[in-house]
Amino acid sequence: MKQENMEQINDSEINGNPEKLNEYLQIYREYQKKKKKLDNRISLFRLLAFLLLVGGVLVGWLAGRTWGWVIAFLALATFLFLICYHARLADLQEYLERFILVHERYLLRMQGGWETLPETGSEFLQETDYVSADLDVFGTGSLYQLLCVAHTPEGKKRLAQVLRQAPEETEKRKRRQQAVAELGKNSRFALHLEAVAMNRDKTQKPVPVEEPKPVPAWLKILAWVYPMIVVFGILGAVFSWWNAGVVIALFFVGWIVSCGLSGYCAEKTDALFLNAQAMKSNLYMLESIASVEFETEYLKELQQTVTGQGNEREGVIRGLRSLERLLAAANIKYNPILHWLLCGICLYDLHLAVMGADWQKKYSTAMEAGIQVLGELEMLSSLAVLIRIRQTVFPVLQTSASPVLHATELVHPLLPPEQAVPNSIDLHCQTIVITGSNMSGKTTFLRTLGLNLILAYAGAPICGQGLQVSQMRLFTSMRITDDVKHGISTFYAEILRIKEMVEYGRQERPMLCLIDEIFKGTNSADRIVGAETIIRRLSAPYSIVIVSTHDFELCDLAENYHFEESYTEDTIQFDYQLKKGKCTTTNALYLLKMAGLTEERKK
Repeated sequence: MKQENMEQINDSEINGNPEKLNEYLQIYREYQKKKKKLDNRISLFRLLAFLLLVGGVLVGWLAGRTWGWVIAFLALATFLFLICYHARLADLQEYLERFILVHERYLLRMQGGWETLPETGSEFLQETDYVSADLDVFGTGSLYQLLCVAHTPEGKKRLAQVLRQAPEETEKRKRRQQAVAELGKNSRFALHLEAVAMNRDKTQKPVPVEEPKPVPAWLKILAWVYPMIVVFGILGAVFSWWNAGVVIALFFVGWIVSCGLSGYCAEKTDALFLNAQAMKSNLYMLESIASVEFETEYLKELQQTVTGQGNEREGVIRGLRSLERLLAAANIKYNPILHWLLCGICLYDLHLAVMGADWQKKYSTAMEAGIQVLGELEMLSSLAVLIRIRQTVFPVLQTSASPVLHATELVHPLLPPEQAVPNSIDLHCQTIVITGSNMSGKTTFLRTLGLNLILAYAGAPICGQGLQVSQMRLFTSMRITDDVKHGISTFYAEILRIKEMVEYGRQERPMLCLIDEIFKGTNSADRIVGAETIIRRLSAPYSIVIVSTHDFELCDLAENYHFEESYTEDTIQFDYQLKKGKCTTTNALYLLKMAGLTEERKK
């Protein structure tokens, strides 16, 4: 499937530019309207050609006029041509509809409203994955929902995998960074790939890849010997060697055999032919991948898997084209009369079963590799989404044995750019305590760090001016809730979270711990004692620990940072800027006053 002549459009200009994106959307919509008008005209011409065909046949047959047959022949040729052209035009209109939808979704990502996008990643939520829950990695309003442009099951699964903390080598992440950067620049290819892949959304089942199961030799022999017998029977009837009833008898024998083998043949072919739309989508996606000139080695390797390597194995594209031809042959089943005749004459379903089994034997390995490539490309394209909608930079992944975190002007990826306030921090195997009033920005800052680290470790760009980070295991303790079913209180649930950090710390491997409002689920005396114990326990040469709290008593245990607010007349204002030192302001009483809860009760 090709895009028609819109080469004057440079989709890379849409990166971070909603005005330009809107301008292009108008161009695409106008182009779509023109094709719709052309579609209506072609429909009218088809009707006229059909009427000419009928009129020519009537004149030639009933009136015996030769020119009537000439008109009928020309009308038939025109009608068939218009059918083919109309089919291509219908494909183009369908593609344009999806291509426009892709751009509209990017506009939602830029201007807000992206939380309505269909892929939330909720199916990847895990009860024990506290980091993903605390940082909104999956679910409605999540990082996954913002990024996901995958439409194949493999692509969705692969994106979820890299957004988790999978242990990977730094060099592998750097290779992925290079591929994501190239896809971020090549918007035309990435948006076209998504528009083609979106065709899969019409169906739920992917094209299956199963272990090849050969058809028994005797059935293969029967599939070829029986049609020869039928041909011989027809020849005998023509030359009067025997009665024509022999041919009729052979036909019914073939039809009965086909009925008897129908279940077996369906088992062999249905798995391949059940999902035509997904198969066509895979073919068009892989053809798109094969036609692009990539620069990075990682993308070139993926492309080579698609196109095949010399004579060593068949390429997956060739396999899909072969499957498409098989599908066309299988579609004869939708013509009951023709299908019934072919089954009686040549055991048609058995031939399809043999060809389907041979296809699986020849192409199943290449198909499996091709499907994995599609998933990988969709994952990489999803990671490149941020390049088009936010101000981003690729992080520097360090191989330092001790934990390093140097962040410059980081912003929260899920907040609107005009609302996100940038903050910087420079940490090296140390513990810090962040204080600040309610709603001043402590929790948002912790999530900003956590989400950008998840992006960095996935191989994606981060939102900000710069990030240098070493490999660390990320732990969080933020959204703590009780578990009535298992009799676990909020306080004890937080203890279990922090216990995981302590146990991991015994391995003396690099770790980053983000703890929000430590031990808020218990009384102040126990909270302070417990927090002091945990902070001392977690502080080590192999860890970076960031703790937010309202308890100023904890400030003596580590370096201090804070957020603060200011007051103008009867309003409270936050600048959400991280500052060094201990917070000196509180706003709890002021917030109560704003809510009207500090007035004396009337007697």
